[in-house]
Amino acid sequence: MNDDYGCPWLMSVNVFDPHPGYDAPTEYADRYNPDELPEMPFAEADIAHNERLSTHMFQGRPQAPGRRQKEALASYYGMIELIDENVGRMLDALEQTGQREKTLVIFTSDHGNLIGDHGLNMKGCRFYEGLVNVPLIFSWPGRIQQDRVCDCLVELTDIAPTLADYAGVDLEWTHGLSLVPILSGEDREFRPHAYVRSEFYDTLNMKAPHGDPNTHVASYATMYRTDRYKLNVYHGNDYGELYDLQADPRELHNLWEHPEHQAVKHDLIKMSFDASIVISDPGPRRIGRF
Repeated sequence: MNDDYGCPWLMSVNVFDPHPGYDAPTEYADRYNPDELPEMPFAEADIAHNERLSTHMFQGRPQAPGRRQKEALASYYGMIELIDENVGRMLDALEQTGQREKTLVIFTSDHGNLIGDHGLNMKGCRFYEGLVNVPLIFSWPGRIQQDRVCDCLVELTDIAPTLADYAGVDLEWTHGLSLVPILSGEDREFRPHAYVRSEFYDTLNMKAPHGDPNTHVASYATMYRTDRYKLNVYHGNDYGELYDLQADPRELHNLWEHPEHQAVKHDLIKMSFDASIVISDPGPRRIGRF
């Protein structure tokens, strides 16, 4: 946005926390009693379920969550509160310098973490809601509706076209969509996506940089999520995941092998494959026939 000198500026603040090893300052961690925190989503079937997906990288073997995870969660909450306070300090600085109403603020995250959820910890090659459902908050007094909450499907890829829309810049090609109609309130029925995708393309190598690179096994997986269903395909493994998020929002009942859901699964696999082609970068703008 513009300061008093008419010069556009952008500041990106990338906070490492909340992140393992969950070491919030004591005064923040102590604000949360581990015994009073919500239970992690977990069912005994999660152990065998995630063992079948051990072909695809994850940190550690699945196990039932216990006291250690609850204490880590308390520290995790403390880290979030510390971040919130310091984001508040930045907003106060904008207010004090008269720039708040000229500044678009976006608060988001790249991913979440599992802290005992489904018997797992940290991140890795999974697509549970605790990992992929991240905050996305826009604030701009006078331009964005205050306290508006939208439950429609959006992606982090929508941030760039939204910024370009506000700045009057043509991005040419992107598979993200501007969220300005939602943020401004000009179209309250606007739902930008019928589905969202997440991809894990050999993202982590826990043996690098000192381990034998020949022992690394690459992991590739794809999530395709609609308003109701989430399909997770772990490429190279015949076993995967299908959740009905309306009936099972905590993702405790995998329908991948349920006979009555095979038609839904096959339809979603086809739609996910179609989407993987549509989002491919088409390259420079075509100016000829070929």
